[in-house]
Amino acid sequence: MKTTTRLLAALVLSIGLAGGALAGVLASNAPFLGASSGQQSDANSATYSQAFVAPAHSTFEAIRWWGFHSANSMGSAFDNFVVRLDGIAQAGTLSVVDGATFNEYTLTITPVAGAFSTLSVVNDSFDVEWFWQSAAAQGNSAAPDASTVAFSLIGTVTPVPEPETVTLFLAGLAALALGKARRTQA
Repeated sequence: MKTTTRLLAALVLSIGLAGGALAGVLASNAPFLGASSGQQSDANSATYSQAFVAPAHSTFEAIRWWGFHSANSMGSAFDNFVVRLDGIAQAGTLSVVDGATFNEYTLTITPVAGAFSTLSVVNDSFDVEWFWQSAAAQGNSAAPDASTVAFSLIGTVTPVPEPETVTLFLAGLAALALGKARRTQA
């Protein structure tokens, strides 16, 4: 009986303290859909970085961005993307969806937890002229934002239990223990 009570109490406590991870987009800038417009970010130019704010307790699982080749590029067969979060290169599986105006790229990475704040994407090939698609201007989706590029960071946020929740569960367990102790004495 004693073991069953302890097991039940531990189960109740673990269920109460376990917060479910919330999956979805952690940070993003929607692409400007009107036309190809963006920042050059290839081996022939400076690497372009984009600042962002992600929620606390984030785990990054995929990085999505949009971009296009100029007429002077040798094309996607020569792509060699280097993707960094706060300067740390991310490796993974790249998938590409070809679009009429620009392409959508998704790099699925090994989940990495952290409080990152900058994303850089460079097509590190001298055979391409590649541009990172602009985001839509804030408040005017019909215009590109000249200084902001389009991306989505995909992952999970693990909520931290509030101290009140922990206190409430511990008080409940203490009440159960006290009740059991009184029954044992009687």
